[in-house]
Amino acid sequence: DFSNETTSAPGNGLPQARRLLAAVSSSSYGYFGGGYAPPRVCTIDRLDFSNETLSAPGNNLPQARRELAAVSSSSYGYFGGGEDPGPNIVATIDRLDFSNETLSLPGNNLPQIRKSLAATSSNSYGYFGGGRVEPSPFNTVCTIERLDFSNETTSTLGNNLSQNRRFLAAVSSSSYGYFGGGYSFPYRSTIDRLDFSNETLSLPGNN
Repeated sequence: DFSNETTSAPGNGLPQARRLLAAVSSSSYGYFGGGYAPPRVCTIDRLDFSNETLSAPGNNLPQARRELAAVSSSSYGYFGGGEDPGPNIVATIDRLDFSNETLSLPGNNLPQIRKSLAATSSNSYGYFGGGRVEPSPFNTVCTIERLDFSNETTSTLGNNLSQNRRFLAAVSSSSYGYFGGGYSFPYRSTIDRLDFSNETLSLPGNN
């Protein structure tokens, strides 16, 4: 509860237990997509914010995958990267239209295949950071890739995280995105701050 910072169980769980999934949200619903049950799944479950009930919107990701990440604009949710049943690391981006809950391919994927990444978003852009790019666990990256919500093109930001790492997480305020934690031999407590106004990275000083 944001008003008092207490935690509770809303009483409704996901219909299927799974891990390594991703989530996006509109003003009315949260959508949990993909993951590992096992096996890898393409399922999308919808959480209604008005009554905290779960349901299946009826449209799933076109491809089963785990270790993906996701960002949201005001109109769409974007699920990017991950590992398919191959198992292959992918660069695919799937778009969820919040107005009708259909899935499609916007036509532009991440510039680099990756899994175990994290993502955050401003009003204009989605940012996918870190992750693993090859089967070897040593091939982690610090790269940040940007999705432009206005035209759905992707590009490499040019400013990177301070450390290569995977299995990190990310949050955002109206002004900044924060990439925290992760793993790159050993576990990391680092928080990198992305300034949305100029897309520079810095260490806020508190990890």
